[in-house]
Amino acid sequence: MPYVILYTVMFSLVTVVSILLTGSRSFISGSNLTPIAIVKMIFDWHFILGAGFAFMARLFFIMVNNSLLKVPHLAGSSTTITTFVTSIAMVFVVIANYYFLGEKINITQGAGIFVILLGIFMITR
Repeated sequence: MPYVILYTVMFSLVTVVSILLTGSRSFISGSNLTPIAIVKMIFDWHFILGAGFAFMARLFFIMVNNSLLKVPHLAGSSTTITTFVTSIAMVFVVIANYYFLGEKINITQGAGIFVILLGIFMITR
C-alpha cells in the first residue's frame, strides 16, 4: 500500500505541472486557434514539456494500478480504484491554479474538492 500512496503523490505532482504549463494565460491567450497557431503552440516549449509531464502521469497511473493489483481485496477493481484515487490530483490542480495562475476558487469548486476527498475516503475504506 505504501507504493500506491507514493505513486499517487507522483501522479498528482506531474499532473499539476503539466496543467500549469499548458494552462498559463500567457500560453493559451492572444491568438485564435487557427491551424497555424495550433502548429506553433505544439512546438512551444510549454506544450512539449507539459506533454512530457502528461505522459509521466499516465505512467504513474499504470504504476498505481499495478500496485493495487498486488492487494488481494482490491485487485478485482484496481482500475476503478486507481481512477478514484488519482482524481485527488484535480484537487491539487485547483489549488495550484489558485496560487500560480491567480485563478479564483468559488464555492462550487470548494464543494467539488470536498466531494472528491469524501469519495476517495469512502472508496478506500
